Amino acid sequence: MTRYFDASALVKRYVREAGSTSVRRLLASGTAATSRLSEVEISSAIVRRAREAAFSREQRDRMLTALQHDLPALAIVELIPEVTAGARALLLRHPLRAGDAVQLASCLYLQRQLARPVPFVAFDGRLVTAARAEGLPVAGTGRATPGGTLRKASRILKRPGVGKP
Repeated sequence: MTRYFDASALVKRYVREAGSTSVRRLLASGTAATSRLSEVEISSAIVRRAREAAFSREQRDRMLTALQHDLPALAIVELIPEVTAGARALLLRHPLRAGDAVQLASCLYLQRQLARPVPFVAFDGRLVTAARAEGLPVAGTGRATPGGTLRKASRILKRPGVGKP
């Protein structure tokens, strides 16, 4: 099964917090997909938390190295015009931030390409609400927070706009 992981879910692969165990379990089975944007969003979250003294520079560097190591195992949805147009349309329908709109549009694009349901995994309340409103199945989010991990996938999707980084 292919699941789409928003950056709010994938960061839990690297930073231990509520939901980390369920994210790791979901990542261990099936194919994990995400947006090209996730690499930057996850890196930003890790660097920000290190600046806030949540963990050491050495831990930060290990997490960033692990992220770079894990990225090739993900099916990446590229930021193609169809995805960005979808994100703009989502901004008109839902109270989302730009990055969240890109994540949701990427999952919707992937679902259309695969012609089957793609569960959406996120830990952001507004994003989960928007995903449900768009008809996406939502998986493994536990308790979503208001506002606002990786094992090698069994295969990498090879479709236009979707593939290895």
